[in-house]
Amino acid sequence: MKHSPGGVTGRRQPGFTLLELLVAMALMGMVLVVLYSGLRLGLNGTDSGERRAEATHRLRLVQEFIRRQLAQSMTVYGLNERQELAVVFSGQPDSIEFVAPMLAQLGQGGLYRVRIGISDGRLSMRWRLYQSDGGAAGEERETVLLQGVSGGEWAYFGPERDDDQGQPRWRPDWTSAERRPLLVRLNLNQQGEAWPDLVAALVEGPQGPRGLQGFRR
Repeated sequence: MKHSPGGVTGRRQPGFTLLELLVAMALMGMVLVVLYSGLRLGLNGTDSGERRAEATHRLRLVQEFIRRQLAQSMTVYGLNERQELAVVFSGQPDSIEFVAPMLAQLGQGGLYRVRIGISDGRLSMRWRLYQSDGGAAGEERETVLLQGVSGGEWAYFGPERDDDQGQPRWRPDWTSAERRPLLVRLNLNQQGEAWPDLVAALVEGPQGPRGLQGFRR
């Protein structure tokens, strides 16, 4: 057997060549990229699910708040702009206005004139103290109930007059001075997604201002 100088044999020593090392590093890099992509996708899915759950919870709270305000609203009669007695209620496709007590944390005792409307991508509520002459007292306050509203419409169901012999139907607005609608519906789209309709019944028990209690035309 021949020996190389210095006593080292001529056989190849075990180990990696430079090419093998580069290939191994490239494969490891590809594996890391795949793992990172999967981890990032999972985190994004978790964040998206959390945002979706939070938005659903927020919408449910807003719907329950509006439903409660409508359910406890009152049939109040006051003086309109022509100094005529009329029910204090206004219904338009983009807003609704009624009289109701307010939550303790939002106002003091008594009745409030409440307006819930859709504009500029927001569902907002305004309220101020109600006066028996049909006016409003005190500073008007406002709060945003929902952001990112991409569309919405109110609708109103019921006969517009006490002597109306026709079938009640849904209407895009409510102009009756005699009575309020039986049902109110809110169709809402948030960030392009349609949510289940909110439908609330309005209690008919009449309550007029002082000296006009129970007045019906």
